[in-house]
Amino acid sequence: MESRQRVTLDDVAAAAGVSKSAASKALNNRADVSAATRERVLAASEDLGYVRPETTPARAYPPIAIVSDDLATAYTIEVLKGAATAALDAGVALHTTYTPTPAERAHPVPFEPEWFTLLKATDYLGLIVLTSPLTREQHTSARRIGLPVVMIDPSGEQERGIASIGATNWNGGVDATEYLIGLGHERIALVGGPDDSVPARERHQGYLSALQMHSLPVHANLISSGPFTYETGLQQGRRLLRLPEGERPTAVFAASDTTALGIYEAAREAGLRIPEDFSVVGFDDTEMAGWAAPRLTTVRQPLFRMGQEAVRMIVDNHHGRPMLTTTPVRLSTRLVIRDSAAPPR
Repeated sequence: MESRQRVTLDDVAAAAGVSKSAASKALNNRADVSAATRERVLAASEDLGYVRPETTPARAYPPIAIVSDDLATAYTIEVLKGAATAALDAGVALHTTYTPTPAERAHPVPFEPEWFTLLKATDYLGLIVLTSPLTREQHTSARRIGLPVVMIDPSGEQERGIASIGATNWNGGVDATEYLIGLGHERIALVGGPDDSVPARERHQGYLSALQMHSLPVHANLISSGPFTYETGLQQGRRLLRLPEGERPTAVFAASDTTALGIYEAAREAGLRIPEDFSVVGFDDTEMAGWAAPRLTTVRQPLFRMGQEAVRMIVDNHHGRPMLTTTPVRLSTRLVIRDSAAPPR
């Protein structure tokens, strides 16, 4: 008697007229499948007598690790939302952690050789590093054991052979500064990011290039740097607005939205109205930019898409499509005009 050939998931997908991925999602009762597709797949499964393997895992692929030096910022949250969305679409688990301070250290901690080995031993697909620096030795440790790494907006100079995703920070710096110049501002301050941050330096260079292109002088006392924090904006905003009348800027380009909101508070303390008395442009376009009063004009960098692309690169690598490691991926920025900048009085 001829034995009946075992029905596979491919057979169910073909009978239902859907992809294998869609059939799998329907059989696993995933929320990202339409009711009509689920009904077709379940009907085909029943008609064919499909029996799900007992060893079917709960997820399609092993997890991806994502590490950041700060999980609480609006910037990080937006990137994580993009990564989580892409992970859900791919059926991948996303495990998030942060780089601890010395007082919080436990073993193994992110970026130590033992930690990379642990990720590989537990079948992680790869590692996404968000803004945290990664040394040559740390990358070598990951590469030695075959753990794919993608850097998002790396703060330090990128080592060769590391896949990375960032934004066109220089272009964004130019766009922000030229917008203020176009409104008629000539004394434009910069409250930049950390001196050791590559994205911050690129935004700074964009600011300088815009001034140069429009033959405007660079005033050293209008340029400052510091962490991408509210406190940086508050302190530097106070300093700028205490300058003598002839030296005080009429506008400021802040290298992050969080910094821009600190400048808002400094202007309020000084009795200045934004934008009637003082103009502010930020960078990032996080949700807080639209919540600010007045709404913040800012440079949008595609944070959500950065997270999506990082996950996609690792999943694609798992399927045999090598990650681009020779040239950093740079996603375009664009200026979002709202209510925080106006012509000078």
